[in-house]
Amino acid sequence: MFELHVLGTSSARFAHGRSVSGSVLNTPGGMALIDCGEGMQKRMMDHNRALKSSGVESRTRISRVRAVFLTHGHMDHTWGLLPLLQTLDLDGRRNRMVIIGPSTQEAIDWATQHPGEAPPEGSDISPTDLAILFSQWQAIGTKDETSSYTIDWVLIPIEDDTPFTSPIQPLEGVTVTVVPTHHGVPSCGYHFESNAKAGRFDRERAVELGLTKHQIGQLASGEDLTIDGETLTAESFRGVPRAGYSVMVSGDTAHGPRGFDSQLLPSSPRLLLHESTFTAEKQETATQYYHSTAADAARHATACKASVLALTHYSSRIDTLSILVSEAREHFSGPVTATTDGDWFEINANGNVSHHVRVENGWNTMNL
Repeated sequence: MFELHVLGTSSARFAHGRSVSGSVLNTPGGMALIDCGEGMQKRMMDHNRALKSSGVESRTRISRVRAVFLTHGHMDHTWGLLPLLQTLDLDGRRNRMVIIGPSTQEAIDWATQHPGEAPPEGSDISPTDLAILFSQWQAIGTKDETSSYTIDWVLIPIEDDTPFTSPIQPLEGVTVTVVPTHHGVPSCGYHFESNAKAGRFDRERAVELGLTKHQIGQLASGEDLTIDGETLTAESFRGVPRAGYSVMVSGDTAHGPRGFDSQLLPSSPRLLLHESTFTAEKQETATQYYHSTAADAARHATACKASVLALTHYSSRIDTLSILVSEAREHFSGPVTATTDGDWFEINANGNVSHHVRVENGWNTMNL
């Protein structure tokens, strides 16, 4: 089961009660953050208290974060990371933390040779490339020798816009695919897919055969048995294998990266959370600043054959979200919903998607 808690739906700056980017992803292999804008740790704590007080079993405790996936280096997506890391240090964290983000080989080489320095003006290296930022952040106080825990800073060079499997897989039972995007700086989205599971074990049949609890346990764990000369294969007691399912987060992007082609992805996502910074009338502006309109988001959802499209990352010009949903529905035939801060999505074992919409005293649930 996946849970995606969207704790920031504004672009660039706080507006209309919306915070900047940051989401919590609960997976079968542990908790991860996708982007970490200003104030992320407080948003996680407030959200966790609300979940607990409403009786929801899900949690967003900071201590459970195993990895942070940054989509790019802009401050509205990263400025909450260092304070969060410092809080974990103050709390005495011991478990390793993995922080992953896109870069270029040129920027990685520069940062390695000039640690903590900004690239020269006029170079092709952006000062907000994550290779530069990682180097600077390490220089101002996140070095292993001064921290209670180890941080793995992982830079992934982006060479073109073809999706590829992440060289680092920090979530057991979940395969992460990097989806390069177009945003003017090295950027990407992430596709998370749970591994396929064995089919249901036919315990009733085993009991009817008069097998002991120990023998049933052997079969359930995959061990074949021979009883009175007859071989019982573990495979014969399993139903059809259950396929994995996936969720994808776009990051910031203009329309058009090849990574949204369903033929290039490991699977079509059950849920696509996609930025929708502008309305269709601002298409030229969206293209100029490497962002998407609601129509662009819908086109990407159609291209990757997503089951559900969820919109986020709205310009401060937008105060009514219904127009974005209407525009997206013109280009995507599946369910479309607009997220607000504190909404969360659940993808259950059958791949069904539920949208838990934040209300004053909890959440209202919509099955999509």
